[in-house]
Amino acid sequence: MLPTRTTIILLAVAALGLLLLGRGALPAQAPPAVAPPPAAPPSPYTAPDWHAVLAGTDPLRLLVVGHKAMLAWKGDADVRVSYAATDADVYTAHAGEQVGVVRTPEGGCALRQEGKNFLTVTEAFRLTSPKPILLWTPQPETWRIVHGPVVITPLADNTFGIAQELLLEDYLRNVVCGEMPASFHAQALRAQAIIARTYTLAKLGRHADEGADLCDEVHCQVYGADANRSRATDEAVADTRGLVLMYGDTLAEAYYHATCGGVTDDAGLVWGPEYARPYLVGGTKDSAVKESAAIGDILCASGGYCKRSNGYRWTRVFSATEVNELVSRNLTKVTGDPAAKMSKVVNMNVEERTPNGRVARLRVEGDGASYVVIGDQARWLFGTGDPGPEGLWSTLFDLTVTRDARGAITQYTFKGAGRGHGIGMCQWGADGRARAGQSYREILAAYYPGTKVVTGK
Repeated sequence: MLPTRTTIILLAVAALGLLLLGRGALPAQAPPAVAPPPAAPPSPYTAPDWHAVLAGTDPLRLLVVGHKAMLAWKGDADVRVSYAATDADVYTAHAGEQVGVVRTPEGGCALRQEGKNFLTVTEAFRLTSPKPILLWTPQPETWRIVHGPVVITPLADNTFGIAQELLLEDYLRNVVCGEMPASFHAQALRAQAIIARTYTLAKLGRHADEGADLCDEVHCQVYGADANRSRATDEAVADTRGLVLMYGDTLAEAYYHATCGGVTDDAGLVWGPEYARPYLVGGTKDSAVKESAAIGDILCASGGYCKRSNGYRWTRVFSATEVNELVSRNLTKVTGDPAAKMSKVVNMNVEERTPNGRVARLRVEGDGASYVVIGDQARWLFGTGDPGPEGLWSTLFDLTVTRDARGAITQYTFKGAGRGHGIGMCQWGADGRARAGQSYREILAAYYPGTKVVTGK
């Protein structure tokens, strides 16, 4: 669940026009005229008002796949193509008829069949059908079943964004089952439903540059398969319908994670001051460890509401060769520095921690250079370089570097606690609290102090 894109501003000096018109030099006292920066390209999508989405009068758009230069579709029933803005008819494909869309050299779009373009489309369009639609996308070549309506949006990079339109409660039924096991206590599932609903509404338009509101992955929220839905998860959504988490008159930014390891943390300390919120504060919410305890004391603590999680305590061991390969591959990506190259690590140490024990700065040295990896990027350094399960499970870890008699590194041992960023609600902790008798309101009050559960209007 994290941040986005860049804008390039080009400045042009406009003296040439005056020289061509007046055949003379600019007056000495006049500064050179600078053209205003070009306006940013309009977003291909404007998110709906969250009140309308909550009320069920407007759908949200879930990104199915983005940035494809072409795609195709067919259905077991007729598939109607209409403009998304006006619902005006464009074309109707009969059952089994395959239709594609491509970007043209002029920057437009054209419907295509049997190798030929047959109809120009000028804006975002919608596919609807009484039965599921089969959608084909290349690279990798994939056929997937999508329930309509589906909106195809031409993007600024000459590709398409593909999004499924869903009503909020329908979307949430797949999110709750994707984010929390159905075996969790009913009160924990209700807490999850409320924060998933709140998070969704607060993040509408997060993928507007791709023609959508949210994606279906961990960057936003995991959208689980229909097969994962259960009576328990569906009831959690139904029983909390309309309920959201508010801080004053504003939707709370209800971040959550799998397992805190006994200690949650401040968003402003983990992600930077721009993420600081009065209700996203850390501390020893889930265990008896004293506040600002040393990492060794945290790791030795055995109690905690989330102790049933397999991520409550963990150990990862890497050889020197493995770490050299990971650093060589990922250092540039996690630091954001194109010059950050390193083939052999000679030293690594935790340089700074948050007051709640998480690694804030990891120092990596080698090849005559020294780099600092900040916060959660330290997790991704030991995976693919991007957020994902391959990296370290959390930054709440202690690092031991083992060396041979000559001082060369032979092994790195990470002993850690928790799984995830540690901000907001601990999902396993919520289950532990529910099993200890807490209601969903008490659970949310513990993880988001100062917020209230209200019926959205």
